[in-house]
Amino acid sequence: MAADAASGESFHAALSEIGQLLVRALEPAVLYEAVIEVLQRRIGARLVMVGELDHRSGWLQRIAPADVAAGMADIYPERIPFSAAQPAFWRGEPQLEAEVRHSEPLQMFRPAYARHEVGAALAVPVLKFGEVCAALVIRAAHADYFSPRMIELLQQVAISIGFGLEAHEQRARLLLSVQDEARQRRALRLLSEMIKLVTHSESEPSLLSGACRVLRAIGGYSAAWIGLLDTGDPGRLVQQAHEGLDAGLLQDLQSNPLDQTPAGAMVARALALGQPQSSHPGTAQSGCADVQSLLALPLRVAGAIAGCLVVGAATADAFGDIEIQAFAEMAVELGLGIQVQRAQAARLAAEQELRFSLQYFRTVLSNQHAGILVVSEDDRVGFANEAFCTLFGLSESPAELEGRAADWLYARLLSTYADPPSAERRISQVLQQDLPVKGDEVTMGDGRIFLRDFTPVRVGEVASGRLWHHRDITRQKMHEARVERLAFYDVVTGLPNRRLLFELLEQARTRASTRGSLLAVGVLDLDRFKSVNDTIGHGGGDHVLAEASARVVGMLREADVLARFGGDEFALVIPGLDSREQLDVISRCILQVLRAPFNLMGEQLYLSASIGWTLFPLDESDAEGLVRHADLAMYQAKDEGKDRGMLYEPAMELEQVRLQAMRERIAQALQQDQLLLLFQPIVYIDGLPGLHGVAGMEALLRLSDSDPLVEPGNFMHVLDDPQLARPIGRYVLEEALRCCQSWIRAGVSIPVSVNISTRHLLHPAFFTDIDAVLENYPDVMDVGFGIEVTETGPSMDHTRAKEVIEECRRRGIRVGLDDFGTGSASLSHIQKLDIEHIKLDQSFVRDIISDDRNMAIAAGVITTARMLAKAVIAEGVETSDQGDLLASLGCHQLQGFWISRPMPAAQVPGWVAGWVPPGSWGSLVNERQSLLASQQGIA
Repeated sequence: MAADAASGESFHAALSEIGQLLVRALEPAVLYEAVIEVLQRRIGARLVMVGELDHRSGWLQRIAPADVAAGMADIYPERIPFSAAQPAFWRGEPQLEAEVRHSEPLQMFRPAYARHEVGAALAVPVLKFGEVCAALVIRAAHADYFSPRMIELLQQVAISIGFGLEAHEQRARLLLSVQDEARQRRALRLLSEMIKLVTHSESEPSLLSGACRVLRAIGGYSAAWIGLLDTGDPGRLVQQAHEGLDAGLLQDLQSNPLDQTPAGAMVARALALGQPQSSHPGTAQSGCADVQSLLALPLRVAGAIAGCLVVGAATADAFGDIEIQAFAEMAVELGLGIQVQRAQAARLAAEQELRFSLQYFRTVLSNQHAGILVVSEDDRVGFANEAFCTLFGLSESPAELEGRAADWLYARLLSTYADPPSAERRISQVLQQDLPVKGDEVTMGDGRIFLRDFTPVRVGEVASGRLWHHRDITRQKMHEARVERLAFYDVVTGLPNRRLLFELLEQARTRASTRGSLLAVGVLDLDRFKSVNDTIGHGGGDHVLAEASARVVGMLREADVLARFGGDEFALVIPGLDSREQLDVISRCILQVLRAPFNLMGEQLYLSASIGWTLFPLDESDAEGLVRHADLAMYQAKDEGKDRGMLYEPAMELEQVRLQAMRERIAQALQQDQLLLLFQPIVYIDGLPGLHGVAGMEALLRLSDSDPLVEPGNFMHVLDDPQLARPIGRYVLEEALRCCQSWIRAGVSIPVSVNISTRHLLHPAFFTDIDAVLENYPDVMDVGFGIEVTETGPSMDHTRAKEVIEECRRRGIRVGLDDFGTGSASLSHIQKLDIEHIKLDQSFVRDIISDDRNMAIAAGVITTARMLAKAVIAEGVETSDQGDLLASLGCHQLQGFWISRPMPAAQVPGWVAGWVPPGSWGSLVNERQSLLASQQGIA
């Protein structure tokens, strides 16, 4: 930037000095020599020459320099042929030969150009009165020397030379045509005074006002006026200075348009033709007695008409050829003076703007939060701001750094980087490449992170230095790290989340394929964890999750991955396994660490987990498929009793497909009214408090078309589906109570019970559904209405299940626990839940005759239930021996095919009327009661 300012000052100084040469009215040859000296001294021009065109010979004759030093004659030839000039040159445009060694027109000068190391040449035409009359020729080592600004300067020089030639010729003509010595002396005196004025004026206004004073005081003319064209309205003249004019003439000269008055029309002609115009004797109708004739002279500034000089005389014949020629010279000098004043004003404005720009540049960069360092092309510190010194902990102030060697500063900065050798290599690489660098992240010795940019500074095509930009992004990086952790890691456990897990799993899968090892993918779910949250709250549940994950991580290898999917579900990625047996060991270890009690607020909490596994590449699925298969295996582990691991088998996925098809078939049947209820009797064994010993009817859901896809034993998995549970539950309630009420009206008052899915039982609208059907069938409550829930129901949400069951009991609805013994914590459910009866699952009844273990379990359940005042219903009774044995064990009620298969509602009244219990039951019950009585007597 400083170099650019210096070149600008040199250009303005050269133009100013050449303008002063023109004022001196030198002979053309002397003017040429002086111009060459100025260009060499001010802008360092080399091998400059000026030649004039000889149209008769077709050559450009060298005029200056007149004397050529020894050994330079070949680079300063006496003449150059016109053929070297291109058409644009004759139109007044500069001709640049960027590669003179390859220019065909200049081939005769190639040896000279080579000897003097000339690589480029510029010829600028000099115009005199609109025609090319001479040429200014400059040679240089490289075409880069001829920048746009340099070419513009040399054009201005050529224009100035042209003005000088025009002025010289006009002066010559004036001197030749002078016939009257008095007029000649006055004209010359005026011209001399005008030249002095142009030379010594300090501003354009003082120049113009001084010109009007000279014309009146020295020339003795009556009036003088100068107007310049309005830049906003080129057809209008704006008055700049005047002497001796009255108001009327002033108004005529400023009329718009000008041709409305004689004086204005004369000025308009002068501007249009570019030549002096005078008024004819007797036509000066200005109303001013002292002005009998007028002369209008166009003023040219930089070759273009810019205004008009108007002179008034007291006599009609005041403006002869001598005066007109003299005033034409004065107009030229005045135009040059205006040009010089404007050039000086532009230079001063440019210098002021440059100083302001530099100050603004420094102010802006000094107030930047980023650290700024500017290094000049000569490897000196050109600028540094306070933020730069602060970022790098420098003791020097920005002012103290300026001018210091850049290498010294780079060496000072290296010690602040975390890895100085690496930082030095990178800085050297950036400097050598000299290309823009954006977003270089560098780590400092104190842990901070800087974002560094590097920009080579160029002014046009000229390299001018380098800019380093440093910004402390430590906080930003810390924030990004926090955001990344939130995006990829679980907040509660600190484990990778689902998103990160799949990325890690893809990587592990690729490595396993490359190495040929086994990769285990697992899904782990904590059993019955929802009841933990319900008991100790979510805060305590989060604590348990964090400890459980820490336990598992503690027994894994560094390469293993434990991720949290959400809730109480986790995923595992175990690479590098050799066999399935190795996976079994890992699975048992995980289950074992989770069985250990958790201490929470002084209480011990016991948990277990179910884990599903799959092995890649035995399972060739993609990452999502592996996780899905492990998830299927995990649910299979839960179905088989929880607290265990299970390896995925393709049949599991087939089972899922089958269940989905089942769900779709049941949903279709519900919509198309293809469901129906069958009813299976439940009968008493000891005592006959019910009608003919029939305790009630259980409603069983079936498909009306007996679709083989959906077997009755598989209904439980489908009925608890989120989309089906409530609609099916409402259908069963509505249909069962409708049938019961029809029996009542037929004279058969017998209770009915329905199976309610866990999801429907815990649904917020469960009692809304109950109230709706009881409102439609109010008589049912008089004979008895009950619901049966499975053991897996209350375990889903123990607290909520207890509340619902207690509300049912308050409403008079009987509640039974179905499939007792197949789930977990069955005795705990009997103790905590307000149920009326339990149903002994048919899996214990089926082999009760042949399997002593099953008989022992059945006896224990019956005895425990009696002690808790709960009735026991044994389901799945298929033989009389089974019924007799259960009667002898004290079972209250029986249900099964031996008693009756499920029947349509219409057959229930007839079956109830014909039911007769076996006679053996009475003797068996009596024997048991006698045995109990004898045992009590002994006790």
